[in-house]
Amino acid sequence: MQERIIGKRVLNVFLMFVITITAIGIIGYEKALWLDQLLSVILICITFFVLFLFVLEHHRAMKLISNNAGTDFRKVLKGYLIAAIAAVVCAAMPEFLRPVIVIPICMLAFSNQGLALCVGIFWDAILALMVGFHVQELVLCCLMTLFGAMLAEAMQYSRILWYNVIIFCLCTMLPGIFYYLSYQEVRISLFFLGATEGAFLCSLLAVFFHRAVKDRDAEITTQLDDIIDASFPLAKELARFSKKDYKHARRVSELAGDCAKAVDADEKVCRAAGFYYRIGILRGETIRESGVRIAEEQCFPESVIQIINEYKGEETLPSTVESAIIQMVDGVMKKVEVLDQTTMSSEWNQDMVIYQTLNEFSTNGMYDNAGMSMNMFLKIREYLVQEGDLL
Repeated sequence: MQERIIGKRVLNVFLMFVITITAIGIIGYEKALWLDQLLSVILICITFFVLFLFVLEHHRAMKLISNNAGTDFRKVLKGYLIAAIAAVVCAAMPEFLRPVIVIPICMLAFSNQGLALCVGIFWDAILALMVGFHVQELVLCCLMTLFGAMLAEAMQYSRILWYNVIIFCLCTMLPGIFYYLSYQEVRISLFFLGATEGAFLCSLLAVFFHRAVKDRDAEITTQLDDIIDASFPLAKELARFSKKDYKHARRVSELAGDCAKAVDADEKVCRAAGFYYRIGILRGETIRESGVRIAEEQCFPESVIQIINEYKGEETLPSTVESAIIQMVDGVMKKVEVLDQTTMSSEWNQDMVIYQTLNEFSTNGMYDNAGMSMNMFLKIREYLVQEGDLL
């Protein structure tokens, strides 16, 4: 399968750029910057986003974002929006009390550490240019960004109280220390204000961080459930296109999911890929090529796209147990559907069609690369026989 430019991803990256320009415009208005200064910052943003796009695509291809090569960057967009809002708030805060530590933490909750560091350092630089940081304050912001990314990376796997204690201590101690480095005087109020800020951030993280991480890690599972719902736009389009094909897709989905459950395969993948196995009928090319294109445009999980790409073993034989299950169920269903109701009224006739179809597939080596054992094959065949009415 070749990489294509996918509209959903392009849209979400574009929205991130729009969010950035909007945030910069708000900060520029608050700080009364000249137009030439704003334009210079925007040019820097464009440079950043060209590089950021390459980083995003690399991380996606390596499955470093939600373990999903098919992600549409929607969750990254959520994290980026929160980070941009935090940057605007930071611009309005007093010097040395800007809570930039929240930017990498929010980004990591929706993406990964690498992207969190990229976005955190980017906003540190933009704030320094637009607000006019002391060198010491810029160093403080960069350190807080680094510490935030490091702590968030550990926090996503544990709820240990000490992580919150460390964040509280960083917010309490570092502003006063860096203020002293800048002005050579101790300002006690900064320690109290930093402690208040630290307590607020810890409370905020306790409410949303692990919830966001859990939602990020469940992206594929959630998507597999969403795309087979009758209200999903593509499912609606298939129902409008052909009631017969929609019924076929729904039945293959149900049977494939049940068969997967019987042999301990991935039930959710089978239900989703079974439903969209023949989605290519919506377009004018071959079913396999059209199906792959549609699935990629919808940013389906990679496992589902791979199964659609192995449609009927035309170009590639089924490479997973899930792909083999769907090929078996779809093949049997199509054989049953072409026979008239009178012929299939006998349970014996239906059983013979199932045995003959599946044995033929097996004899032709259809499942040689799928990792399917003979025991699995027999269990699936027996389940389809016992199911009785396949229509």
